[in-house]
Amino acid sequence: MGGQDNVETLVVLQPIAVDTASLDRTGMLVLANGKLVAILVRLEVPEHARCGAWFLEVGLGRLAGVRPPAFDTLEDATRWVRQHLKG
Repeated sequence: MGGQDNVETLVVLQPIAVDTASLDRTGMLVLANGKLVAILVRLEVPEHARCGAWFLEVGLGRLAGVRPPAFDTLEDATRWVRQHLKG
């Protein structure tokens, strides 16, 4: 039964402070179907070219070692996570 291909991954974001050794501390734990898969950090230091964007600080499992460009919104980030966890 191939019906599971149609099931979308449930991505939940949980706010958390992240010690990045910089002023970029606003973070989000990224949980996919109940498992921690990533930590996002908002780029807040004005020197960043994309200040206000979200950066993949840590990827776990299938997202380990992947370095996407910064995301403009959390919606963009969760969409990217769903796509990369599929298949």
